[in-house]
Amino acid sequence: MNRLAGYLLSFALGCSAFGQGIPPNLSRTLGTTPPDVQFVDTQGRAFRLSDLRGKPLILSPIYARCPSACIVISRSVKKALQQLNLPDDSYTVLTFTFDPKEGRAEMADFQRKHQLNRPNWRVAYVPDDSALFALLDGLDFRFTYISEQVKDHPNLLVFLDKDGVIRHYEFGLEFTPQQLQRGLRIARGEYTLWERISDWIFPVGALGVLATGAWMMFGARRRSR
Repeated sequence: MNRLAGYLLSFALGCSAFGQGIPPNLSRTLGTTPPDVQFVDTQGRAFRLSDLRGKPLILSPIYARCPSACIVISRSVKKALQQLNLPDDSYTVLTFTFDPKEGRAEMADFQRKHQLNRPNWRVAYVPDDSALFALLDGLDFRFTYISEQVKDHPNLLVFLDKDGVIRHYEFGLEFTPQQLQRGLRIARGEYTLWERISDWIFPVGALGVLATGAWMMFGARRRSR
């Protein structure tokens, strides 16, 4: 039993290092509208998700005390948007913490450290835990605690259209201008057949990697008996 626990812990840590967590079920989320929860930004201003309608919205779930992935994601999105040089009034970015233990102070520190200061970039948290988890469920964003400070979570961006409907996910760690341009185009309703199909490729592949890893570890355990 102890050896099995060791295999499972090693596998969990390996998945964390891979940095993708459990991918969302896109058949459950695409075409749906997330709950209209209330956020509070780093200036203390309350707003609802519906207040950001009228233009495409990029949702970036992170946690402020993340030691690696969330920093890389935020910096790469910032760099990619600078390279695209799109008008600020053509889209909005909302970076929010999925950690119910974090609030205004942690998010303000994250915003300051990484200079997320574009006028159309909101950095916020959800003060009500039940509302936060309802939002995460609506995005099918699931995270697990590896330790008190380290969390295994999907690395992704969610693109909503001007009416607040989920239209696209992009997966990865360092996001490129091409990925953001594609996501915003799809959020505007401008996508090809291939782009419709590609929404399903990464989650299926990630599940395949997880299943293969589990099979290899349990196979190794049987051979060691």
